[in-house]
Amino acid sequence: MKSTLFLFFITLSLLTMAQHKDSTAIIDGKISISQLEEFGWFKKNYAEYKPAMSIVGELTTFKKCSLLVILGTWCSDSHELVPQLIKVLDLAGWKQPELIGVDRKKQSSGVDIKPLNIEYVPVIIIFDKGKEIGRIVETTKKSIEEDLLEILQKSKQQ
Repeated sequence: MKSTLFLFFITLSLLTMAQHKDSTAIIDGKISISQLEEFGWFKKNYAEYKPAMSIVGELTTFKKCSLLVILGTWCSDSHELVPQLIKVLDLAGWKQPELIGVDRKKQSSGVDIKPLNIEYVPVIIIFDKGKEIGRIVETTKKSIEEDLLEILQKSKQQ
């Protein structure tokens, strides 16, 4: 009985440590979607997010802009927002964004992001024909799909 109880606590401790490592691991530089999919937080938040499909439908009518996402794999805001964005893009049929991971100082040794003036993460930068048309920084005003649509609509009016 004691050995069973001991094994249970050891297993529980290892699982807790693995989850903690998963939420604090730092990937610096260019990141692929498949790398993000290895994180439990990404899989969970992607699966659980239920975007407003009417807004996603509107996003499909816009030409496909390019997106650059600066994120921290250690950052709770990135854990929430990036899986939501990827799900919305998947549902809207958009191509995947370029992903760049940063350390806790918001720097990347693999990519020069200094010209982007990153202070908080995540930062989702929307480009149209190479020109920045808007950003979503750290959190959304409404939802990821609504904020993205708002940026695209404002850009279209200009």
